[in-house]
Amino acid sequence: MSKKTIRQQHGETHSLAGAEICIEAYDLITGDRNNDYAHPYDDYSKVASIFESLSGVSLSVEEAVLFPLAMKLARMRTARENNRWHHDSVVDAIGYLGCLSMINERKSTVE
Repeated sequence: MSKKTIRQQHGETHSLAGAEICIEAYDLITGDRNNDYAHPYDDYSKVASIFESLSGVSLSVEEAVLFPLAMKLARMRTARENNRWHHDSVVDAIGYLGCLSMINERKSTVE
């Protein structure tokens, strides 16, 4: 969905400055990555399974998403400590939160 389409859909007449990073993340988790890797519930179920095989530690699907989110937050913290803005980490962090929401929605329809 284009930025213009999202603005029209929500009746926006003002600038989306600041929110555009959310649109960028939206495009990532609903576009090619979603097509390449499947729904986040399915993808991160595999991540949790692989992590358990490697470490012996069991993660829920939600925890499997929160783990890379923590990595992105750590990178953002390092960037801020160096007075830098790390755009990609911010986009990815928003994307992981979006994936978490998609997982919870999927779980509510399955359970």
